[in-house]
Amino acid sequence: MTKSSTRTHHTSFLVAALLTITISSGPLAHATYSGDSGADSQVDASSTQSAGGGEISVSITEQYTTASSGGGGGETVSSTTSISVKPSCYYEKGPSGSDVAKDAFDLQDQGTKNQEDEVEKVYSGYKQSKQDKQPGSWWHVKCNRDAFDDLGAMQAARNRMTPNGAPYLWVPDSENGGKPPAPYISGRALATAAWKAVKIPQPTIETNPKVGSQGATLVGMDTWVWATGNTPRSVTVTASAGSTSATVTAASAGLQLSAPDGKPSCQGFGIAWHSGMPEGSSPCTISFNRSSAHLGGTTPLTVSVAYSATYTATDGSSGDLPAVTATNTINLPVAEVQTLTTNNKNPRQN
Repeated sequence: MTKSSTRTHHTSFLVAALLTITISSGPLAHATYSGDSGADSQVDASSTQSAGGGEISVSITEQYTTASSGGGGGETVSSTTSISVKPSCYYEKGPSGSDVAKDAFDLQDQGTKNQEDEVEKVYSGYKQSKQDKQPGSWWHVKCNRDAFDDLGAMQAARNRMTPNGAPYLWVPDSENGGKPPAPYISGRALATAAWKAVKIPQPTIETNPKVGSQGATLVGMDTWVWATGNTPRSVTVTASAGSTSATVTAASAGLQLSAPDGKPSCQGFGIAWHSGMPEGSSPCTISFNRSSAHLGGTTPLTVSVAYSATYTATDGSSGDLPAVTATNTINLPVAEVQTLTTNNKNPRQN
């Protein structure tokens, strides 16, 4: 290769780098860099940590308050877990120090004035890196658009990772103790990942009346329904990754009931039946107009609890998250009252 062709090749490298920075400074950045072959190279965010992508370990604490059968506050249950999440912004490895130095030398050789000063505007610390003479590379920030509510939020995250405004950051090779700065995850991405990772318990219920050996309810009589066990009334999730933390708050209006031959009327999570409670005093009931004999002996009662969720994060973001519904099906025997012996007692007390 002649000296002229070599000079042209390295010069094109620096021009490509300058063009990349001009594009990436805008909100629609798609950062690439050109290697010695002249082809564009791009590192995906799911790649290894050495390429600046990888995944971030996220610590999640889930806390939910169970629905009390008395209608008030229930118990508080907590658990902690961790997940891995792709970063919202991260540093991607770019050209080596020697590549940038060659381009600068070639342009200076062509008579371009103050080339080192021009290179310094793009590659902050360029002059110092030449003096140190340590092998290393220039890293630049890439961001995942889907991790942010809008382009302004993405640009703010990019600026946060480059506080001095330098598009490229010099990082010595790992054998010399160098490593790129930690990746960043947005509050929105953190909250979304945490909410997806939460496993809300299925709702469990109790019913009354319970007549006979099967504990059947009766046709034409309001069946009281109330939440039991660890059925959550509300859920709070906190997640932290690096300097970012997010809190997800979810709440439900109560049980939703559906069943063949059944007419539900339910508000809240119901109230447990106790002896002496008057008829019509339950806020959550279902009435059946037919026994479960034609269904094989039990009627499938589907119980659902829908949770609406919002989040707030330390990066200033906030918003709604997709609703989540927890569902369970209980096989409930429904009998005709004349087929059962109630011993002349109130069926609710059998």
